[in-house]
Amino acid sequence: MSSYERLPQELQRTVERRPDQLLKITDKQGYTFLLQLEFQLVDEEGMVYRMLEYRGMLSRKYELSVKQYVIFLSDQQPKMQTRIEEPDLSYAFRLVQFSTIDYELFLSSEKGDEVVFAILGKFGNTHPEEAVARIVERINQTSVSKSELQRHLQQLRILANLRKLTPFIEIMIDSITPYIKKDDDFLFREGKIEGMEQKTRETILKLLKDGVLTTQQLASYFDVTEEFVEELRKSLSQ
Repeated sequence: MSSYERLPQELQRTVERRPDQLLKITDKQGYTFLLQLEFQLVDEEGMVYRMLEYRGMLSRKYELSVKQYVIFLSDQQPKMQTRIEEPDLSYAFRLVQFSTIDYELFLSSEKGDEVVFAILGKFGNTHPEEAVARIVERINQTSVSKSELQRHLQQLRILANLRKLTPFIEIMIDSITPYIKKDDDFLFREGKIEGMEQKTRETILKLLKDGVLTTQQLASYFDVTEEFVEELRKSLSQ
């Protein structure tokens, strides 16, 4: 030992973690494990440490193996660290970038809840307008009722907002409107339906707690005013 420095011994802190998706799965071979999914809008530098916290807390609570995936929803190439290799510690999570997955994979699904994710996939040589038209058509085919169709189109609009800077978003919006009557479409009502508004509030609050995005960025991503975001920020300290 050439030198040392005494550090504070108090490590206790209140940590509250809520995974975006947590499933208990038993495969065909009878193996049971936890599947954790985290959806990321931004390239978070310290994500690997947050996922490691999740891993420790989930393993301790459920005493099961944990498979962790971070679903990266941005077009930019993620640079976040996904692995820790240190003496006595080896840890990693899986990073999946939707924009690198062929959107045809999602189009082949028979479930509208899965088809909507095609909007985040890679269009390749397919023109965005054509790709969007196929996505909307496939959603129409896989929706068994008008209410389900509207729900899937609502999900599609939300997901498309995550790629707000890409040119096909406005094309997508124009493609959606012929499938539903204007009077019935929540996008044309006075304000948003209660469920959508609540989901938006919850998502913004979560991102505010993470402290990664600015007020201006959150307002832009979710198409709300900066005043609305600031009101939510204030509510966190109350």
